[in-house]
Amino acid sequence: MQQLSVTTAAFAATRSGFCSVMCVAARQTPLLMRAATTATTTKIPTVSLGKSKLQLSRSIQGYWQLAGGHGKYRKSDATANMVAHYDAGFTSLDTADIYGPSERIVGNFVGMQLQQKPVVCTKFCCFRFLDDIDRAEVRDRILKACERLQVKQLPLVALFWSNYDIKRYVDVGLYLAELQEEGLIGEIGATNFDLIRLQELHKAGVPLVSHQVQLSALDRRPIQSGMVDWCHEHDIKIISFGSVASGILSDASLNAPSPLTKQEQTTASLRLYSSTAERFGDWSLVQELLHVMREIAQGVRNDGRCAQANISNVAQRYVLDTPGVAAIIIGVRNVSHLEENVRTHSFTLTAEEVDAINQVVAKRKGPKGDVWDIERGYVV
Repeated sequence: MQQLSVTTAAFAATRSGFCSVMCVAARQTPLLMRAATTATTTKIPTVSLGKSKLQLSRSIQGYWQLAGGHGKYRKSDATANMVAHYDAGFTSLDTADIYGPSERIVGNFVGMQLQQKPVVCTKFCCFRFLDDIDRAEVRDRILKACERLQVKQLPLVALFWSNYDIKRYVDVGLYLAELQEEGLIGEIGATNFDLIRLQELHKAGVPLVSHQVQLSALDRRPIQSGMVDWCHEHDIKIISFGSVASGILSDASLNAPSPLTKQEQTTASLRLYSSTAERFGDWSLVQELLHVMREIAQGVRNDGRCAQANISNVAQRYVLDTPGVAAIIIGVRNVSHLEENVRTHSFTLTAEEVDAINQVVAKRKGPKGDVWDIERGYVV
């Protein structure tokens, strides 16, 4: 079995780590066997960012889930999940310096002796003491991220800036560019900037190759602001998160009589995306969207494009087929959706199917504003 052989090679040097991950793999064997079967028939493609040589898998393992707010987990389980997804073609991973132990756990995985080095996308997040961030702090933090992730060079670093009133995000972006010249950073991206500030970074000479944003059928802010079109024109690729909105855009939500209550929103992801769905429109509009996606999934199954296509596959494909979108981030907690997420890459949507979704999306009430305006408190 491919997953077990890779794990064996990777952990041969550390007996305790080997035993730990092998035990996890044994518990997950039925799921891994199905995922391996799917992976042999469907390959997750890769894509380059801008003019760079960096290649990302078009579905990226997302590890915000290791930051807390998503339930307890064993580090050995998290590492086994990374191995299983890597073997299935998810060769890129997303993390951040603010995601608790996420970078260190990802780093443990990166340090394994794999045939192909995983591509790690991390973030340089700025929330506090924004006026005081200088070259020395930026360099020190990047060096620490390299240590946590067990790499000499960070393949992709995305800048996040919390407060536009403190206009030093360009300075910090240029400090990151200096570290790119030094060789500590491979490529530079941004995350959750609005269009005006993203343009400021670009105009100042920060060599952006990507912008990570929430983009789904429920959240069209990167589209309605003109950001996706502008990024496409300037060869800045979009990396999307939230494509299935923590399962709200899935068969599990179809015909649900009402949205999840606050008590049922048991994870940070569910709270975030439930808020997005509420702003999109009332629950009947969400259901209309789900029914259209179900009909599309049925058509995909009927014409032989994908025998097991479901609503989540259609929701992911809707984002992936958007011009300028390089990849989607899939939040990983276990391997239960691995086979399903690989399937997304076995078909594409027709223009008519995209139009059918667009007709429902056009009825939305929100979310309003530009990327992350609501989260920053600029738009109610």
